[in-house]
Amino acid sequence: MTIALIIIGLIIITAFSLTVFEDVFNAGNIAGILGGIYITILGLTYEKINQLLWWILLSAAVLSTVIIIALMSIIYFKGKTKAENKNVIIILGCRVKWDRPSLSLIKRVDTAYDFLIKNPKAIAILSGGQGKDEALSEAECMKKLLLEKGIDKSRLILEDKSTTTDENIAFSLKIINELGFDKSAAIATSEYHQLRSAMICKRYGLKTNPQSSKTKLSILHVFLLREIFGIIKELITNK
Repeated sequence: MTIALIIIGLIIITAFSLTVFEDVFNAGNIAGILGGIYITILGLTYEKINQLLWWILLSAAVLSTVIIIALMSIIYFKGKTKAENKNVIIILGCRVKWDRPSLSLIKRVDTAYDFLIKNPKAIAILSGGQGKDEALSEAECMKKLLLEKGIDKSRLILEDKSTTTDENIAFSLKIINELGFDKSAAIATSEYHQLRSAMICKRYGLKTNPQSSKTKLSILHVFLLREIFGIIKELITNK
């Protein structure tokens, strides 16, 4: 039992630590590493603390793990369907590394490109502002990628002021209203991001369908875990 817990804890710590080498470090890493440390300590303290307390702590760890895995699964599978026959697709921004798009941003653009090819009359709202460590806005970066792929610039509308997912949706909806479209759009973003995006869209009265990009398996668990915190925050702050 104790050896198994120590091994499991160390595996979890390793899984959430190694993603740093892929330039991924966020609340998901921290939570995962802390969880791994907790399990490792349980393995090391067996028979060194009150047994009733130890079993309570172990039960809490098991229950938490089951709930977290269930939530991560729900978040993941929410983003598995594909949107069709929409007049508008909103591409939610993601990190730009100075002047280069991150892999996640490239994949979001790629999945939006597939949608635009299948829906030749649809327009794309490219939503994402410019961070302090970015040489250009995420919207402008997405525009460059789509132009390189052959999408006509008349189909691309930039929303380059937003800094959060909430602002992505709010500012994009304003554009939709100004253009006279109905409140319905496809959302191009990473699969782990779709559930929270859908929750925000619903709050703003925007009907959506997911157009999801795939995240590398080696880092997916970190983003899925991070999204749990984002969803909890959305539920608490926007009841």
